[in-house]
Amino acid sequence: MGQLLLLLFLGSLLVYLLAKINRIFGVLLNLGLSIYAFYELFIIRVGTSEKIFSLIPNQGGVLTYTELSKFFGLVSMIVILSTSIFLVNWLPKQKFPNTFVFLFTLVMASSLGIFFSGDLLTLYVFWEIMLLSSLLLVPMGKEDSKKAAVNYLVISLIGSYMYLYATFILWDKYGTLNINSLIQKLSDEPSNLLKWSVLLLITAAGIAKSGVFPLHTWLRLTHGTAPDAFSAVLSGQLVKMGSYVSILAVAIFPTLKMFPAFYSGIPLFNYLLILFGAVSIIVGTLMAIKQNDMKMLIAYSTVANGGYILIGIATMDKIGFAGGLFHVFNHAIAAAMIFLSFSAVVYRTKTTKIDEMGGLIWRMPFTFITYLVGIISLAGIPPMSGFISKWMIFVVLVKKGMFLTAAVAFIGSVGSFLYVFRPLAGVFLGQLKSRHKDIKEVPIFMLIPMLFLVILTIFFGIVPGPLLNGISAVESELGIQPIEHTATIIKSSVGQWNTLTVFTMFSVGFIIAFILYIMFPKAKQIPLSNQYTAGEFLYNYDLYHYATKFYGFFERLYEKHPSLEKLYEMFGKFFKDLGEFFNRWFYLASPSAYVFWISVVILVIFWVRW
Repeated sequence: MGQLLLLLFLGSLLVYLLAKINRIFGVLLNLGLSIYAFYELFIIRVGTSEKIFSLIPNQGGVLTYTELSKFFGLVSMIVILSTSIFLVNWLPKQKFPNTFVFLFTLVMASSLGIFFSGDLLTLYVFWEIMLLSSLLLVPMGKEDSKKAAVNYLVISLIGSYMYLYATFILWDKYGTLNINSLIQKLSDEPSNLLKWSVLLLITAAGIAKSGVFPLHTWLRLTHGTAPDAFSAVLSGQLVKMGSYVSILAVAIFPTLKMFPAFYSGIPLFNYLLILFGAVSIIVGTLMAIKQNDMKMLIAYSTVANGGYILIGIATMDKIGFAGGLFHVFNHAIAAAMIFLSFSAVVYRTKTTKIDEMGGLIWRMPFTFITYLVGIISLAGIPPMSGFISKWMIFVVLVKKGMFLTAAVAFIGSVGSFLYVFRPLAGVFLGQLKSRHKDIKEVPIFMLIPMLFLVILTIFFGIVPGPLLNGISAVESELGIQPIEHTATIIKSSVGQWNTLTVFTMFSVGFIIAFILYIMFPKAKQIPLSNQYTAGEFLYNYDLYHYATKFYGFFERLYEKHPSLEKLYEMFGKFFKDLGEFFNRWFYLASPSAYVFWISVVILVIFWVRW
């Protein structure tokens, strides 16, 4: 792994130089590096470690190969590899392709470094490389993306500083940053205040990165304005590093052994995280329903799905924890599918506004299929793999008597179907805009990764066994009883789910519906000019678009809701004004101002001495 990371970091420089010579050369080299990295991860042997550098004597620079790191690494590389294939056609037409592909390769390298870090210092070093490289990628999107980059930076730095402060506390207390050593030391620590402080600080870093309430406000603008293809990595892969850090605080550092049970065998610390997860589901769902920008809509979806992941992980139950990890995979794949399909739409239409599109199903059918399968999985509807993880999380909540949280999870799943239907109806269905009548499906290298992810989602929805084998290995590694399963059956204390039976039932139902469609008369297509409203013919395609205020009747119920974004903006404006005040007094290019402040300093010195 050390050699792979060195190759990726050096490869990022070579990618940049090749892209300067010819755009396609840099993209192809990045694709080759992605394929090689995925292969190395696939064959890596767990249970070993490696020393790569040392910033402090006998501390830092350790890579540890665990089942958990391999799981997150493979999920990340599926998203990155799919996006790398997509870039072959997408990137050459963008501004600054050499810089983009250079930073993209750095994101890939630093992400793997985070997952395989064996100590807190190494993790922090790779974390900052990832933050800087992704931060510089965000402003390469829309013109107003600089504000989004600032929001992303501020929230990410809050998480980084909290993580760093926890690292300082542990170093001062124990003199080591090695994760395996800290597991035992924290388990034996008598001070609850120290354990709470450290784990809350580390978890806050994970929450900030994964976009979970209350540090979720950066997601909307960042996803909405970042480069379209990079949004797939931002939502599908980068936020999963926050989930990994949350697992570090909850499962790798064993909270079940560190704290007494609070409710149904769950410690108060974990219960607090479940509460944050439940609020994230509600906030993400309600805000996603309101969005007219399709990328911002799915950004809020990431908030909601981050809540599901956090709930599953925090239960520390074999079903719930497996459901949380399964949802890491499901959301990564579904988000990548949806954002790549959006990127394909923007590639052809040059807009992300839902009410500026329509009828693209006839012009971009494969993109439509990708989006359709993605939203079915995201909404948790069988037989796609997204249903399985939500079912497992719901089962553990019911089993533990957490009925209110279970109701929130159920409502969030229903709400997710509402907000993902809005782009479906507004972008792909309805009337085709006159300015889009001549557009075509995207090139082949943009279709390949989208359809590959479609196949992956359907396959693991029918045969989840191979993925559950990896999750079971992670649970055994962390001291959690592995989930009981076969290739197509998932067992729990309240019943079992047979994915093959469900797929068969859905297939039979689809075949019956298709036969009825063939047998009965078809609906007659009426030209737009044959329709009228209020006595006026709709002779223009752009006169009416029903995606505008799609859920207006529902949105009015909470249109005056309190907003954390406005609260954070208020604090930001306060500190900005405070900075301008001090700047006006201390940094004026005026001799009289400098004389005044020198006089004040001299008087203070004399007064103190007196």
